[in-house]
Amino acid sequence: MDSQISRSSRPRSGGGKEAPALSRPSHRRNTSAIAATVSTWIDELASICAADAPAVLVTVARTQGSTPRAPGAHLIVAADGCHGSIGGGQLEQRAIAHARTLLADRGRGAERVRFPLGASAGQCCGGVMELVFEPVSAAAEDWIARARMLAASGRPWGRHVPLNGGPTRVFDADSVASAFDLPAQTERARSLLAGTASCATLARAGSPDGDPLANACLIDVCLPPELEVVLFGAGHVGRALAEVFGRLPMQVRWVDPRADEFPATIAPNIEVICTDVPESEVRSAPADAVFLVLTHSHALDFELVKAILSRADFRLCGLLGSQGKRARFEQQLRARGVPEAAIARLHCPIGVPEVVGKEPEIIAIAVAAELLQLRGASVLHRLSP
Repeated sequence: MDSQISRSSRPRSGGGKEAPALSRPSHRRNTSAIAATVSTWIDELASICAADAPAVLVTVARTQGSTPRAPGAHLIVAADGCHGSIGGGQLEQRAIAHARTLLADRGRGAERVRFPLGASAGQCCGGVMELVFEPVSAAAEDWIARARMLAASGRPWGRHVPLNGGPTRVFDADSVASAFDLPAQTERARSLLAGTASCATLARAGSPDGDPLANACLIDVCLPPELEVVLFGAGHVGRALAEVFGRLPMQVRWVDPRADEFPATIAPNIEVICTDVPESEVRSAPADAVFLVLTHSHALDFELVKAILSRADFRLCGLLGSQGKRARFEQQLRARGVPEAAIARLHCPIGVPEVVGKEPEIIAIAVAAELLQLRGASVLHRLSP
């Protein structure tokens, strides 16, 4: 599935003076696409099923030792190609080959297969991966539609896939109890929904003899990206950042008053906001957001930073600039009565220091690397009693 969407039509700025603040409304794009990018595999699966084409959904269900992907990774195998990855190499080639045998035999249900990743398998990881192979056809459109609806809403959701036959059930926090028959499985699903990353597991159903996982089910949970980024500025560095961010597990609001500065195509996890009052986006941003300030105006940068620091619930307030710019901003913030504790949270320069360079693309890589290190560092958890 193409990860880019076409530019929507929007008014171009004319010559002369800019219109005064609030003279035009904010223009937003991709507002429904942000959360949907969490589960692009579900959109791809929906497209395949809508074409009445068979497919096999491969899910990493459990791992032991060193493995190339964690539980919750997905690979879709269709007659005309594949989407996603479970780690590449010989493992993925063997998984694709097995999935194609299921495509040829449409009567089989979901099954799990254990793959040791040793030298005999052409892998050097040394671990073990258990994969669930799930034949999917047009008959699955009901659970796929519900999954897409929950994904688009930005809510954590999951699937209960019985491995001994039976329908796939989609659930969220409100409906998880009705998706399972065993309390232990329900509680396991609840814990995954409350996690910080998408995950999957094999849940035992209880077997008095033989394989204890013979009647197991797959619990496959998909969560929205943890990082929510508000990016101010669509200049050279802003565009480089957006290009990188569009490939990473994060939700991004990209803000700039200049409509013509945005590129022709935008990744689906990025919402473009063209507004003359960017400070309002500070107020409307969710708690625990990451703010990056790199506009075309130092004066606007300052007002944005001041507004961000007035909040106590942000994860990062990052400002593009040198140590000298930071010193000037600190002086101005003190003059405006901003508390020292708030000023200390201003992060400038931004980006991991080990990545050195002033080219926009290099800055973007350095900043992206730093943001990925913030996963699991919710300020809300630190502020909670």
